[in-house]
Amino acid sequence: MRILPLPANRYTQTRFCFRVFWDMAFFRKLPTVFIFVLLLVIGSLAGLLAYARVEHWSLNSTTCMPLGFYQRGPIPRELKDGDRVYFCPEIGNPLHLSFVGFPAFQKSVKAGENPAMAQAIDGMWLERTPQGHWHCPRDLVPFAKEVVATAGQTVQITKSGVVANGHLLPNSQIVTKVDGMPVVHLPIGFRMVIPKGYFWDYAPGTFAYTSAYYGPEPVKNILGGLRPALVIPGSQYWYPDHIQNSGEH
Repeated sequence: MRILPLPANRYTQTRFCFRVFWDMAFFRKLPTVFIFVLLLVIGSLAGLLAYARVEHWSLNSTTCMPLGFYQRGPIPRELKDGDRVYFCPEIGNPLHLSFVGFPAFQKSVKAGENPAMAQAIDGMWLERTPQGHWHCPRDLVPFAKEVVATAGQTVQITKSGVVANGHLLPNSQIVTKVDGMPVVHLPIGFRMVIPKGYFWDYAPGTFAYTSAYYGPEPVKNILGGLRPALVIPGSQYWYPDHIQNSGEH
């Protein structure tokens, strides 16, 4: 409830009272049912946000994974395929990977930086958090992904998509252009045995930004595990297909 200050004189008091009466008259014109529903919705949202805070929920607003709330948990003791995790994305290139796409941009990237991540940051594809709440590089919001390969397992990028441990991952084809702009990514035909201390991430959503673009991620960057709490099934496919299909696979 907002408490308004008392007016300083009679003139302002008249205007003040008129404003209050006008506001009240406006609400009286609204149907009682509408006001009740509005208050119920506001109260429900406030209650949901309060509950989410207590239960360590985070809101996923991207279509990489189903939209909605995910409950944050501890870092998995033994990382395995199928684990959902959130982590600070690596912006360097410690494995010295070679990338393709947008060669002019790649030439402008500083030595030691990951050109795919540099493009995503410069292109403002990634969300940032105020004051670096998660302490991720460049104040980036952590990525929420699924683990599909860990140390010693094999991953290969094909024209049909990413093959992890012999299984083709659904909806994992690389997009090479978005709105006519080349996208930096790992080359088609790339094959790797995941090195110790790394994992390959994946997300099933349309045009999901995953390890197929920027490479495997360090296990040390994982902040915790994730579990769907209140999500919209199928919402990971809401991203316009025409953007994904604009690439040359």
